[in-house]
Amino acid sequence: SLQFDTDQKDKVSSLVSVQGETVSLSVPFETKGNVESWLSRLVSEMQRTMNLVIRGAARAVHEMKLIDFIFSHPAQVALLGIQFQWTADVQAAFVLAQSDKAAVAKALRKADLGLRDMVAATLQPNLTPNQRLSLETCITVHMHQKEALEELVAKKIRDPADFEWLKQSRFAWRSDRETVIGSICDVDFEYSFEYLGIKERLV
Repeated sequence: SLQFDTDQKDKVSSLVSVQGETVSLSVPFETKGNVESWLSRLVSEMQRTMNLVIRGAARAVHEMKLIDFIFSHPAQVALLGIQFQWTADVQAAFVLAQSDKAAVAKALRKADLGLRDMVAATLQPNLTPNQRLSLETCITVHMHQKEALEELVAKKIRDPADFEWLKQSRFAWRSDRETVIGSICDVDFEYSFEYLGIKERLV
């Protein structure tokens, strides 16, 4: 749903999910003109806002503590952020593996520590329902990522062109194109930047 400005009733200030999560639009949006026209402009503003939020998150996930990152971003963005981090960590490990055969195993240990931190965070007594749902969703996806990495280590995969790696879902912020690219095998797709709210994920 939409949240309107308290003073200017024709201005949309935020996007609101079913669960009550709020994402402020980068620029308040006026609902003037015919409905079809301003709804189309609203979609464009939503995509622009999500692009800006995700652009910042692509940096922040490598700079912040994991739990702080998750709780300071919309759930959808937090989930994408841990996928950015995992993809980058594994790609970096493949580069290092040319001189350090334990590099991929080290990436696995980092993934395991991240998972432990997320599980420990679920024990915090003051979590809001939305924080808990976001955290549980990230745990579900990160567990799958950790298991995929365990398989890479077990099979001694150190080549980024190996199918065992390419078959995984991989996500990266492309600064040259200012967009998110998801990859599976040799297929790339561009993120749609649609605000989805807080979604449960089963892997």
